[in-house]
Amino acid sequence: MVGSKKQQKTEEVYTPVIPVVSCADKTQVDRIRELCRIPRDLTYKKLGSVKRWGLEGQKADPILPTILKATDINLLSKLWEWSISDTMKAIGAQQEATKVYVARETWRKYLLSPVEKERTNWLKITKLTKNDALLKFPLSETEILRENLFDLLHNDPIANPWLHRIFRKQYQRCHTFVKNQIVYQKGGYSCKRLTRNTVTLEVAGLSKGKRIALKLKCRHVSGQIRLIRNQQGGLEIYCVRQRLLTVPTEKSAKEIGVAQSYTEEFYTSYGDEIAAGLGKLMTAKSKRIVSTERNRYRLRSYIKDLHDPIQVKNIWENNLGHKVKSRKLQRDRATIQNFIRRDLKKLITSPTRIFAENLTQPITGKQQSKAINRQLNQWMRGELQPSREKISRETGSTLSVVNPAYTSQMCSQTGTLLGKPDGDVFTAYIGVVIQSDNNAALNILYRSSDSEINRWMKYAEVRKVLLLPTVRYLTSIGKSVTEAWDLGWINPKFKAEVLRLEDEYHRQG
Repeated sequence: MVGSKKQQKTEEVYTPVIPVVSCADKTQVDRIRELCRIPRDLTYKKLGSVKRWGLEGQKADPILPTILKATDINLLSKLWEWSISDTMKAIGAQQEATKVYVARETWRKYLLSPVEKERTNWLKITKLTKNDALLKFPLSETEILRENLFDLLHNDPIANPWLHRIFRKQYQRCHTFVKNQIVYQKGGYSCKRLTRNTVTLEVAGLSKGKRIALKLKCRHVSGQIRLIRNQQGGLEIYCVRQRLLTVPTEKSAKEIGVAQSYTEEFYTSYGDEIAAGLGKLMTAKSKRIVSTERNRYRLRSYIKDLHDPIQVKNIWENNLGHKVKSRKLQRDRATIQNFIRRDLKKLITSPTRIFAENLTQPITGKQQSKAINRQLNQWMRGELQPSREKISRETGSTLSVVNPAYTSQMCSQTGTLLGKPDGDVFTAYIGVVIQSDNNAALNILYRSSDSEINRWMKYAEVRKVLLLPTVRYLTSIGKSVTEAWDLGWINPKFKAEVLRLEDEYHRQG
């Protein structure tokens, strides 16, 4: 850490893609790529199961040579070791992702107990330690069961039947079909600079002591690299680099809630649109792709009846290739990415607490038309989260996620489920019309301080938490659930549950 009191330096790791201008022996490179698939596939088969859970890469080295050796397939031992090491890192990453999923399901099974809430609130008021709080509020049975599951998750995830079932649902032994890359560590290549922006990279080949020369358009290459054959048939180098970012350390006083949308990227709780017009760009992109694919299909059908092989070959090479098509897709994606990040940089310029929806789970059970599904598939939803994270790192902001259930169906004016969303507008029961994404952004901001709804709760539990305040609010204004339903204030699918809650509320009162 260097810098003044208000600023500090932090390192960011990123992966540049460097195209290969020329290769001395493409045939040998393709042969090495095919051979490197064998240790990758073998590692997944033998070490990617639950039996080898938590196995480190160093312990994997003496296991695989008993089955197959590098000399058996005429591959250099170093290339063999580097492929296995890279595969073990991929397996480890998959296991860590599984732990996150199972931890989420564990929190859903064992929610926060009343004792935990009292202990947390007591620690906020007092200045005592957690050990003192445990003496005053001992661990509840729910906490003990939850901690036991967490211990088993890291050590033996198949010991508990419920944990084993949830674990198997997410973590399945995988097989790899990766055959387009070669991994080189520092000793497997040498880099020599030719001009200001050109280097010669010599990588290890199939014969010991003989290397393959590659010409790259960059300034320097270091660390672990990957030599990859892309979908267009070209060679690329992937390497890891680090750069310093200046991050302010001052506390963020501004809080903002953001809601994701299709017509624009985000809508903030302050009423700001980020990347307005994104939906039009995505729709135009989707229509262009549909039109292009239809024409390509017609052309493929046309050449089936041709008897001239030369003409058929020319059409396949000049009209049905993928190079131009891929370049257009990359250009569209880069344009939309710049469009999104430009507006984010204009809005978030100082340390800010950003609250967003946790949309990592797929939306199931939605039957949409083909046109809508096509547009949603082209929607750059995967670009939204990296954009938020990148801007938050650059400005020293903090990014937190909340439970997304019913944020678009709640009324931000009353905090209840009274009102009706319709497209881009939300009509509250009192007649106030709000932009629907602005309403959702306000609800996201309010939910960040809601202690009753955590990010792991299922939507049915969130609905129950929200319907009870709705019943209380209707009682305070002198209305019953039936009257509110007749007036169109309540969604018909909530009627049965809210009537039951109303009976319970009046019975307790």
